[in-house]
Amino acid sequence: MQQKPEILIVEDQFVEANHLRLMLTRAGYPVCGIARSVEDAREIIAVRVPGLVLLDIFLSGEGTGIELAGELRQAQIPFIYLSANSGEETLNAAKATQPYGFLVKPFREKDLLVTMAIARHHEESGLQSQIRKETLFRQQVRRLPEECDDPERCVLQLARALQPLVPFDYFMTRFPTGGEDGGSAWLRIGFDEYQMIGDEEMQTITRLKAHEIRRFRQEMPADPAIVLATGDAFRGRCRHGNIEKLIADTFGMQAQLLLPVPLLISGRGHCLFSFFSRQPQGFTQEHVAIGERLQESLIYTVEKLLPANGSPIAGGGASRHSTPKDAAATAKKNAAKTGFEGIIGRSPLLLTVFDHVAQVAPTDTSVLITGESGTGKESIAEAIHRLSPRRNAPLIKVNCAALPGSLAESELFGHERGAFTGAIDRRIGRFEQAHHGTLFLDEVGDMPLEIQAKLLRALQEQVVERLGASASIRVDTRIIAATNRNLEKEVAAGRFRLDLYYRLNVFPIHLPPLRQRPEDIIALTRHFLDKYSRKSGKPVTHVSNAALQRLLAYCWPGNIRELENLIHRSVLLARSDVLEEIPLPLPVNAQQHVGGTDWHTNTIRENERAHILAVLQKCNGRIRGSGGAAELLGVPPTTLASKMQRLGIKRSHF
Repeated sequence: MQQKPEILIVEDQFVEANHLRLMLTRAGYPVCGIARSVEDAREIIAVRVPGLVLLDIFLSGEGTGIELAGELRQAQIPFIYLSANSGEETLNAAKATQPYGFLVKPFREKDLLVTMAIARHHEESGLQSQIRKETLFRQQVRRLPEECDDPERCVLQLARALQPLVPFDYFMTRFPTGGEDGGSAWLRIGFDEYQMIGDEEMQTITRLKAHEIRRFRQEMPADPAIVLATGDAFRGRCRHGNIEKLIADTFGMQAQLLLPVPLLISGRGHCLFSFFSRQPQGFTQEHVAIGERLQESLIYTVEKLLPANGSPIAGGGASRHSTPKDAAATAKKNAAKTGFEGIIGRSPLLLTVFDHVAQVAPTDTSVLITGESGTGKESIAEAIHRLSPRRNAPLIKVNCAALPGSLAESELFGHERGAFTGAIDRRIGRFEQAHHGTLFLDEVGDMPLEIQAKLLRALQEQVVERLGASASIRVDTRIIAATNRNLEKEVAAGRFRLDLYYRLNVFPIHLPPLRQRPEDIIALTRHFLDKYSRKSGKPVTHVSNAALQRLLAYCWPGNIRELENLIHRSVLLARSDVLEEIPLPLPVNAQQHVGGTDWHTNTIRENERAHILAVLQKCNGRIRGSGGAAELLGVPPTTLASKMQRLGIKRSHF
């Protein structure tokens, strides 16, 4: 039997702490201590490291449970929060620490034990998943020198093997040679697609000369230790005219992880692997730890790849999307589908979603998909199911927003004949229908509060009970939930259970709105144009440049669903093989005036104020820096601040 971990209770209320201790002792869990404050907890942990911490958010003395949680996470000690319903700000701060669970006071002994069992399962499965990924990487890179005779393809395959462990948008190497250092660089352009960026390509993109590009590569810092640079640290590395600044400015990178690989066998110095991410916090200390663990395998592989006095790739190689062998394999694999599992798009934000889907699909972990209406949450749920070991079992979909409170329990859990008036037959609930498969709870944020408690118990215990039945039924069902609501706000308002939120939010995936990934609009437009021209039998094959520009400038409040409906309508109305006009809806404020009697012409001042407010809202209130309102408006930040003051625009307005 597996030994149960020692538990540290961090709770400032003596009665509650003692009650917890008694429940844990009865269940066979050893309790290594009770702490009333953050300082008390630190002293206990310094002497004896617990296997799990039950942590209240608000404690006596200085510091909160959230502050202690950050230290526990760094020390890789799992923890579960204990608290009453908290406000949205507190909940967001607690969520950021990535707890293993959340228990809402008051709770039953069974709730406590089930939550702890789930926490242990997530810790073990997460560790096992990481071990599997690292083992697979070591196997792949050890076979690489024997299986790969093309130097370019070798480095590309190495990059692909690293992607699940160190997700990157740009990957650059520098190899020591007999003379100048050589290397290569790859830009991620699709889910499993990379484009080599050689010196000629950099010259074309940056308009620099060949010797300037080579100088940038040669001046790449040869740090002997792993370097993690995010936020101010990355901006500091990009202050001077160096390769980091060139890559950041050219490709929009915002974080870097530099991994040196010492060539201990040949004694030729270091090979440098430099990873870049477009996300400001794209790399963490966890990636540093992964890099340290992988160095031994990389040393062996790089030594095998390097010739006696040279680099496997010179910096000026030709740019390709993949090698011929890779292209053939990819084409064969994707012959019957478009995009990633039929999902169209290659924007960096969407590629991050694809990475998360590929990572979580093989597991049984619960997934919470969030995003605005029309962003494709159902398509992502279907992709997760298709890529999972449960793909041959059913995917059962439930629209929680359409469930009336009186019928929700019967719909989810089923009922026996005669359980209530009108129950003339036995009904199998959706949980049972999804046995050995996946249950997709769409719009779970709209579920009635009285059903949420019963759903939570079904998720925790994997047991359902039909209405009118005397026995429980065990089910093996994976849960994927989706919502367009802000569940943190729903929890703070008392409309959604906090413990259910944490039970569903084991692996969150957020889908960006279409306005944040304009790179995908043209590809989506062509996809829908092809789909509906074939469906309607009309030979519409192109969209005019003017129409495409209007599509790119539109804000898409209805996201992909709105774009699809517009293209469908435009195809039906088209009179030639080219869409010249796409009937985009008028802005709300314009609709209010068209055809009305209360018509008003805005002054220049009113138009300027409205335009600045719209841009500020689009930038989430950010004025300075890359992507800020000042940059989009084409004015210095100081000028924008002066205009805001003159026009009476305050932060509360946006």
